[in-house]
This record gives sequence, C-alpha cells and structure tokens, in this order.
Amino acid sequence: MAHRKPGRRLVLPTAGLAAAALLLAACGSSSSTTPSESSSDTGAASSSSAASDQFQVNLNDCTDPAAPTQKVTDTWTIGYSAPLSGPVAGVVGLYFDGWKARIKAANDAGGINGVKIDVQYKDDAFTPDRAKTNATEFIQSDHVDSLITFGSGPVGAIADDQNAACVPLLYPSSSVAQYRDISQYPWTVQFLPNADLEAKYDVSLIQSKFPNGANVGIAENQTASGKGYSEAFQNAAKGTNVTVGTIAPSTDPNAAATALKAANPDVVYIAGITNDCGPDVQAMARVGFTPKLVIAPSNCADQTGWIAAGKAANGVIVPTWSKNPADPSLASDAGVKEYLSEVTTSDSGNTITIAGWIAADMTINTLQQAADSANGLTQESVIQAARNQNYPCPMFIDGITWLSTPTAMTGFSGFQTQVWNASKKMFDLEGNVIPIA
Repeated sequence: MAHRKPGRRLVLPTAGLAAAALLLAACGSSSSTTPSESSSDTGAASSSSAASDQFQVNLNDCTDPAAPTQKVTDTWTIGYSAPLSGPVAGVVGLYFDGWKARIKAANDAGGINGVKIDVQYKDDAFTPDRAKTNATEFIQSDHVDSLITFGSGPVGAIADDQNAACVPLLYPSSSVAQYRDISQYPWTVQFLPNADLEAKYDVSLIQSKFPNGANVGIAENQTASGKGYSEAFQNAAKGTNVTVGTIAPSTDPNAAATALKAANPDVVYIAGITNDCGPDVQAMARVGFTPKLVIAPSNCADQTGWIAAGKAANGVIVPTWSKNPADPSLASDAGVKEYLSEVTTSDSGNTITIAGWIAADMTINTLQQAADSANGLTQESVIQAARNQNYPCPMFIDGITWLSTPTAMTGFSGFQTQVWNASKKMFDLEGNVIPIA
C-alpha cells in the first residue's frame, strides 16, 4: 500500500473558522453559508452557498494536476465497481433498483444543468483485488469523472489509487474509520454511517435497556466490513458497564451460535454484512439460544433476511435513517410519493432498495451543488460540495440530515430505532430520532 505524506492533500488556511461556522449552520443557522439543504423537483438539492471554496485540496499532489479543474459540460461518467456476482449479488440487485431509478429520474428531468449522468458497471464479485483492477481501468482507460463501489474491502482496495488520481469516490456502501481521515483521503466520502458513532448509539441503547450493565457476545463476520463493526463496538463499550465477553466468527453461523450459547450473553451484537444477519439469528434459534436482545448494524436492514428467519428474528433492533414508503402516515409525504412514482419494482418497500435511491440522490445533490458553484461542474468542485453538506434528503426520516464539513465527516446526523415485528413482517419504529452528530 502506498503511503502519502500527512496533510499534503488537504489545505485549510481557515479551518477553525470554517468548521465553527459550518457547525453553527448545521445547528439551525439561516446564514448564507449554510451547506446544501434545498430540494428540486426531482428530490436533489441545489445550493446557493458559496462556502464550498472553504474546502481546499492540493492539486499538485494529483497525478494530473489540471484534470480536476476541467469543467464537464456534456456527460458526467461514474464508474461503479459492484458485486454483480458473488455472495452479496442478490442484495446489490435490490440496491440497484433504487439507485438506477434515481439516476434515470435525474436524467429524464434534464440532468445536472443539462449534463447527463452515465454510469458504467464492472463486476468485482465483492473481492478487493477485482475492485482494484476495475478502478484502475475506470481511471486510466475509461477516464471516469467519479467512482463508487460496494463494501469496505473494495473501498480499501480503491482508496489510495483514486486519491492519487484525485477522482472522487462518492458514497460507497462502506464505513471504515481509516478512510474518514480527510487529511489522508480527501477524495473519499463513504455512505454508510460512521461505525464509531453507530457503535456509541448501540452501546447507549443497551445501557438504556440494561441499566445495571450487560454482557455482550459478538457474531463477527470475517470481512473488512464485519471486523470494522466489531472493532467499533468493542471500542465504544470500553469504560462502560457493557462488557464484551465473547467474539464468535460467523463464517459458519451454526458454530458461532453454538459458541454464543455456551457463553450465554445478555445481548448479541451481529457485526455482519447484509446477507448474513438473518442467518445468524436463525442459527441461534436452531441451537436453542434466545438472548434477551439482538442488535444488528444499520446495513442489516434488508427485510428479506429477517422474513426468512421467521419468529427467531422477532424483536431484533436495527438503527435506520430512511422513511418507510409502506407507512400509511407517509402516504402524502412528498419524498415518498416521488420515490414510489419512480421505483416501480416489487421491492420498492425494501430498505436496501431505498438505500440505493438515497445514495444516488445524494450523488445527484452533490453534483448539482458543484454545477451551481462559481467553477461549474468539475472534479474539484464536486469534492468541495461533498465536504460541505447539510442535506435533508427527501427519503430521510424527518429530523435526520446528511452532515459534512471541510474538517469533519459526520454523515447521517441521527438514528431512528426500529424493531423487527415477525408477525407483521416489517419494522416498527421505537422512540424518537437519536442525534449522533
């Protein structure tokens, strides 16, 4: 892995003042420097903010220093390295139903100030090596304008090369603390919630339900994503009355369930990826183990797995940030109405499909904000826009926004607790939005 000199890419001569101003804006200021938060007819946001120039990158560090400033006037090309085959291909299919619908809606509405979005796909089968090869081709041969991928392993394989080339990696489905270091990875902006902040939410939730403390067992997926969630949870639990007593690799769900049963923790935390969360609770049921509480990360929101798990999944808690289009109380919600008008597949109610729509919507919003800036649509203006966001995506639960400043990458500003109801085959919301920003 190549190593860059600390701080060379990121130059913030007024970092302290910029960060303070943006944090105040995020708390409700109506200042003209408030990051992007207005919406268009297609659900994206355009901003009149002039604050995007507060994020500075050292273009002299780029492979081609002139490339990021070249204005795009015809087509913005996105290179997507995705697991079109392999263990999570089915889940990604759900995601793409939402992603592609949102991109199509934007193009049908005229694109980004007339610039259409073209997405090129390459299969990486959820393998880092193939993702790296794909990214190399996208950057060197296809000359794409931005990149996206799916999973922490692929992000790790891509991040060094795309930062060296100064090609934005926008909203990949990943959450690894290393790549949230803006000084080292200024061109990488991940989509999934900050694992450290999500883990703090998880531990706080456990403490609210077990005020006298609780013992936790972790079912740990052995991918970079699973290990990242596990490590974040363990770190968040340190110094609290929530103790981690057992970590069981979940490569074999039955073996993990047997180990967890033997340890008999109060709570099981599933440090997993989307397609193994349901099987983990099924395996615990098979061995006759029913913990008092099961918590899964926000990426385990695919209803398909929980439905397949049957009664065993009842009561599982998964944090969320997105609206449920099946909720009757949201029938007249503008964001939900637009979503349902564009996503006409049978999986429109699946949280993973909704996540795909949201990731695309955030991409469109970022491109629009960049296009409306003084420099127009360039790779540089796009990463500046991505680092200057206070965007209430129309499909976010009310009270949740996407927060990003030149010095801090928060992402989702809060979580809504949801509890799986096995009889209704859907999640029920519990309590109010819990801020994490």
